[in-house]
Amino acid sequence: LHCPKVTTTMQPGFSAQAPPAAQAMTSAPNVAAAAQFCDQVLSWPTVVFMPARDSDVAKTMFTGWSARTVTIPLATRAGTQVNFPQLHAVIQIPRYDHFTISILTAHDGVCVAQASGHHTIVRRGPHSMYPFMWGGAPYAQVHHDHSNTRKLCPCILGNPAVHVAGPSEVLTDAENMGNSRNLLITAGMWLLCAGFPFAWAAQCCLPIEYVVKNNSGERIASHAIPAVTNQPFPFPNKTMTSELRMGSSTPEQRRLALMATLYHIAMTCSEKPGSSGP
Repeated sequence: LHCPKVTTTMQPGFSAQAPPAAQAMTSAPNVAAAAQFCDQVLSWPTVVFMPARDSDVAKTMFTGWSARTVTIPLATRAGTQVNFPQLHAVIQIPRYDHFTISILTAHDGVCVAQASGHHTIVRRGPHSMYPFMWGGAPYAQVHHDHSNTRKLCPCILGNPAVHVAGPSEVLTDAENMGNSRNLLITAGMWLLCAGFPFAWAAQCCLPIEYVVKNNSGERIASHAIPAVTNQPFPFPNKTMTSELRMGSSTPEQRRLALMATLYHIAMTCSEKPGSSGP
């Protein structure tokens, strides 16, 4: 999963001002009302991840940055019309592989959900559980592994699978390895072994899709990241906006799907530039 492309170009309805500072989870009525509002936003079939913005960037000479905060406005969509941002997802990265995820109301900055602390991403070996608070109380735990492999090229790791354990359900969010993009990438890898260098063309031309499933393998939601075709090959697939599509899932499933998606994004955004990935 790619960190959303940071831009200063504002989409319609996107305020150039920074989101309000997060309020501490001390006022129970305010937090409860904010959590209810967040559930209303997530009840829409599609939640749009709008262009991200960097702030509090600590720059370095060699890697570009050593710490930063990434803010992603979240909005609902009715047909082709994207509404004003109702929520902000804020990913604070004090150093590589450490992050805190917060979900704030866009209007007054009330913190609806937050990671309980910084977490070191173990890129190989056992993975720690990553606790989330929702509405001021413990709600879910998240971790990732490398179980999502290419069936015809299992030696090539795909993007990690994220597992979210909520109050009554466990969901898994992983890239769809059976779509056209990944089938072409797999075919390209075999062609590369035969001396034809076309392995990565599909990354630039075809969209990425992450699918959220329950323990029964039923599809709960998907995160669609459109391809960029106006950049010269071989630039990686990056996006200005993406969509989390949740259909007729339950409120708990919608919360867990949002958490898993933000966890994927936070892993990538906290990755040291030039590293091999999570």
